[in-house]
Amino acid sequence: MPDPLEALPAEIVLRIIDFTPTSSTASLLRTSRSWHAFVDTTHQDIIFSSPSKTPHPHGARDFSFLSSSTSFARYFDGVTSWKELCRRQTLLARNWSAENPVSRESVIQVGNDPVWRFRADFRRRWIVSTSHRGGVVVTDMDTGLALWGLGKEEVRPHAHLEYDAESGTAVWDRWGNAVEVWRVDEGEGIPRGTFRLVKVLTHDVETRGYQLSYGALCVVSTEGVGFVYDMTGEEPVLKTRMEIEHEAVGHLDQNEDVVMYSMGKRGYHIYEKDTGKLVGKMDPLKCSNAYHIIHPDPPLFDILTTARHHIPRLRNFGHPLQYPRRDRFASLWLEEGPHPDAPIPIEEEEWGAGMLSGDVMVGVSNGGSVFICTDWRGSLKSLRTYNAHCVVIGCEPNDNITDLGSWLSVRNDRILFEVHDLIYILTLPDIKTQPWPQLMKGGQNPIYAISQSSTPQIGEPVSFMAAWDDCIMFTYTVSSRSYLDILARL
Repeated sequence: MPDPLEALPAEIVLRIIDFTPTSSTASLLRTSRSWHAFVDTTHQDIIFSSPSKTPHPHGARDFSFLSSSTSFARYFDGVTSWKELCRRQTLLARNWSAENPVSRESVIQVGNDPVWRFRADFRRRWIVSTSHRGGVVVTDMDTGLALWGLGKEEVRPHAHLEYDAESGTAVWDRWGNAVEVWRVDEGEGIPRGTFRLVKVLTHDVETRGYQLSYGALCVVSTEGVGFVYDMTGEEPVLKTRMEIEHEAVGHLDQNEDVVMYSMGKRGYHIYEKDTGKLVGKMDPLKCSNAYHIIHPDPPLFDILTTARHHIPRLRNFGHPLQYPRRDRFASLWLEEGPHPDAPIPIEEEEWGAGMLSGDVMVGVSNGGSVFICTDWRGSLKSLRTYNAHCVVIGCEPNDNITDLGSWLSVRNDRILFEVHDLIYILTLPDIKTQPWPQLMKGGQNPIYAISQSSTPQIGEPVSFMAAWDDCIMFTYTVSSRSYLDILARL
């Protein structure tokens, strides 16, 4: 059989390579000198800059887009070629999908008060946080030093925090159904990390929660009212005041055009942000696909606390993440059917935190169940689509039933949720072509769990967690203090 490099035009060979997995493309380098020269010298940039090899924003001609990456360990610093970027992305993705991923841990203490909410800004390299006892602190992500803050007399205890890294806007609430809008002050001579007050937004009804993203601040009231503020100007402007059902539980999320409110046992209600029109309701009770997560024996918490047998030392600031290990995560798997020991029937579960991420919608309940819909727009229009793309996953039962469901985060096809002293990390399968029953028969993507406190007796619910390019971040409880725990998976 003739060598394709001799029998085919270069354009055809390049097109074939474009459909070839990265691992197979790397193997071509070892085939012969001519293939090595073709791939690694003559056509290196063309091959490795293809989105099939190196995912990147459409139209990117250089590596400036990496400045917006969300890497705690500066994983993409120093990239000077598409081949090197492809290598780093491939290794990172391989570790995310490994049965026992390698991780390095960093624990940051913010003052002496337990951390409540926090948000990371990877471009400015700082973390904004509130605490159980009040106050706001801006902490340098790399050194752990406090850059700026407000005292307990200025910011109430357990203040919820929202933050938009693109505009440098932070929002936290005060007593009296009001929220404060602050923005990074980057004027000449202003110390790094300083924020200035932009406006206080007051409301004539009892407010329960709010969420900031997509240039909009959405606020929800228990009294049947929702607010949407345009945040793209110098000051917030009320854009929409909408009527919704009463007794919203306070959890909400949004995307470019809709806002979704959690309504407890009534599921999730979705409204247009511009008009206030009801788009539809996502009701987990309608879901016919049920699975549950299987835990190993001995108990999972014992396995994880053995791996983390000591109180995590605070980060050695100014030095890289230390102690790469493979035992910080426990691998789990799914089985078909509801959990045989579910603490409460699904009819009695109240649905709390909910999130939208592209076509995916996720919600978590007080009974430890997770509702996932991989085509929420289509599911609102068709019961057939709903049955094919929705699933309820039950977790290990526990007597500690939460009020409104625990914290939740969705990013890069990974779902993080907390149930009963454990954080679960579930990787979504390829959802575009097959319904859930067929997806489960074709094999499972990784499911992990990690402990969120040093012992279950002192554990407090996670008050924030999120997945980023190379790490997950969450609050970690040790001796009645909550720290920022960062696991970089490198």
